Amino acid sequence: MSLYPKNYRTLRPHWLRRIGFALLGVVLLYAPFALLTRALLWLTGTPLLPDVHRICMRMPIQWLAQPWMYATMIQEPLYLGSVLVLPAIALFVGPLFCGWLCPAGGFTEHLSRLVPTRFQIDLSGKVNPVPVRYGFTAGMMIASFIGANVCCSFCNFTYTQNLISAVFGDFTGIAYWASFMVVGFVLWFFVLGLFTRGGRGWCNFLCPAGALQGLSHSLGRWLRIGRSVQIDHSLCRNCKTCVSTCPTWAISSKEDQTQINIHGCNVCMDCVEGCEQQAIAYKPNRREARHVETAEPAHA
Repeated sequence: MSLYPKNYRTLRPHWLRRIGFALLGVVLLYAPFALLTRALLWLTGTPLLPDVHRICMRMPIQWLAQPWMYATMIQEPLYLGSVLVLPAIALFVGPLFCGWLCPAGGFTEHLSRLVPTRFQIDLSGKVNPVPVRYGFTAGMMIASFIGANVCCSFCNFTYTQNLISAVFGDFTGIAYWASFMVVGFVLWFFVLGLFTRGGRGWCNFLCPAGALQGLSHSLGRWLRIGRSVQIDHSLCRNCKTCVSTCPTWAISSKEDQTQINIHGCNVCMDCVEGCEQQAIAYKPNRREARHVETAEPAHA
């Protein structure tokens, strides 16, 4: 727990709430529960097995570059979740799904706090993952034109479903993993998960669903609609607690001013709960709110 030496006790109740929402995500999306998936399949009359694959977070994004696949998405509306529903939600309230409901991202983030920080890779402030994530998303969409498909091989939702199924006695998903899926799992769970600071390395670099939501979230900020996490520099003392707290490395401190990269923020609100000066808040994207975000920092 040495990653959060100053505000661990403050953040612990908040983390427990987020863990609770991540477990709710398991119940809603993942077999053997998949309550939301079951309800949507029933409403649409789709005779498919209810698990996380039915609300795919990868293939529909790849299909955005393939207009001939649009009819498939319309005929099977569950495919619209990652390309329409979640970006629409993010436009107004941010990527709340990523920060609160996504078990695939929350799983590695929360478990990573059990790993001593001396064993973790700290890329915060050293690498801006946003261009990499946008680049990977674009590459995934283009790959289909050269006969390649990286959707399932690079899908942490699939890995998580296989693990949850195994917990409940179904080992089919992990019994027939190809070698590349084993490599992908190790990269997601260990290298970019437990042994990367924040536990969200895979989300930061390789999640196309997060990329679309981040892009939509930034658009909402630019249009000054909806809400986002913002800093009031008149209250900020540049203590950098929020920088060390943010699991997506979306907060940086340069030239004595703390800034939030809206493209990387997943609205987990760890920074909001951990700021002792109450300088960070989840606010409407009004003109005056944007002015506060870009104002000159106050000096103690």
